[in-house]
Amino acid sequence: MSWKNLASPFKRIHLRLILTVTAVAAVASALVLAGLLVVLLRGFEGQDRMELDSRLLSYWAAWQYGGNSAVMERAGVDIQEHGSRPFLLSLDDPEGRMVGGVIPGGWERFNLNDPALDSLIPGRYETLKTDTVSYALRITGITLDDGSRILIGLSTENRQFLIRMYRRNFPWALGAIIAAGMVVGLVSSRRLLSPIVTLNSEIDRIIVTGELSHRLEGRGTGDQLDGLTDRYNRLLDRVEGLIGGMKDTLDAVAHDLRTPLTRLRGQAELALRSADVQEYEEALETVIEQTDQAGALLSALMDISEAEQGVLRLDSLPCDLSELAAEVSDMYGFIAEEKNQVIVLESGGSLPVTGDPVRLRQILGNLADNAVKYSPEGSRITIRCETRGDEAVVTVDDQGPGVPEAEHDRIFERLYRGDRSRGSRGLGLGLSMVKALVLAHEGSIGVASNPDGGARFSVRFPLTE
Repeated sequence: MSWKNLASPFKRIHLRLILTVTAVAAVASALVLAGLLVVLLRGFEGQDRMELDSRLLSYWAAWQYGGNSAVMERAGVDIQEHGSRPFLLSLDDPEGRMVGGVIPGGWERFNLNDPALDSLIPGRYETLKTDTVSYALRITGITLDDGSRILIGLSTENRQFLIRMYRRNFPWALGAIIAAGMVVGLVSSRRLLSPIVTLNSEIDRIIVTGELSHRLEGRGTGDQLDGLTDRYNRLLDRVEGLIGGMKDTLDAVAHDLRTPLTRLRGQAELALRSADVQEYEEALETVIEQTDQAGALLSALMDISEAEQGVLRLDSLPCDLSELAAEVSDMYGFIAEEKNQVIVLESGGSLPVTGDPVRLRQILGNLADNAVKYSPEGSRITIRCETRGDEAVVTVDDQGPGVPEAEHDRIFERLYRGDRSRGSRGLGLGLSMVKALVLAHEGSIGVASNPDGGARFSVRFPLTE
């Protein structure tokens, strides 16, 4: 079996999570138990020193009061009061011979004549060990004024017992902790990773079926996995919207290209049937006109679709909407003169906005072009720039036939042409383009009736601070 096959199970997140939880639980438990053992051992050590110091002080005071007999009498009282904890007492004369004491059974194996014990003073301790028993003796002592010596000792048996219990039971405790960690890791991994499993299944379903309408429901916990589910749903909304926009665009292109393509074919067939050079020239002119119209239609539809789906590239810059309106007014002023019309610009000062200057001119240019196209000869077209609250507003008033209230919303639909505009030139995409570009700049557009007759189009953009 290769290393790749051995490592493949560890690529699964739930297995890595189980192992991580188990390892963390095992290491943490070992550290806690080890720390607890150290604390207990230090506690026993401190307790033994306190007891040794207390007994030594008590026996020293008894010796000063009544000599060796007083010490032995005091030891007898201690045995009666604290018989559960054995202790060692050794009274040695100046020559080092034991003249009295208390030695529990088995402790005689320790060498109380060890030279290290000769230098003991209160607060200093020595440890005696022997190969015959598993525990040791912790001893302190004092040399009295006459050269005799008192030794006090306690065994470390309680500490050794604790260490033996730890060594014997720790592997079982650690095994139980590892088993519990694996169970907890298994349950928690299944619960925590269930949204990801569901998400993977849903993605596989989409890959197979291509159906995008189904959405996942979050668990309501508000955590990162809920956030992942929410982002997935929003991504599907976005993808579904883009695909829907592409489908609508393709449908519109297929619908509106049918007419120019049919005309192109008809003109070509007529030209082929005739040998007249003039008819050839007329057919070619028609072909060029229809080709240009088809190209303009495709370009407009693509721009509208990109703007509606939020993927249209905008070179946003700080600019003055009033200056852009002035440029559009000057440009369309020459076109208006051909119909004996006049374009009046009313500006109350600068209107700082952030946007793509080319697209903003296109918005204002389309509105001005419609106003010139639908207004009769000798009419007045007003472009008004003003500030309303935190918005920059540009209003275009014409004196044309106006827009019926029933068509106020529909005139912004692609390829829609109202009854009053069916006889005019155009593709029926101008206002659709305007609305899409306005929305791409986070603005809004509306239409109303002009009090002086005609239509009033208003566009609003956020002012730049």
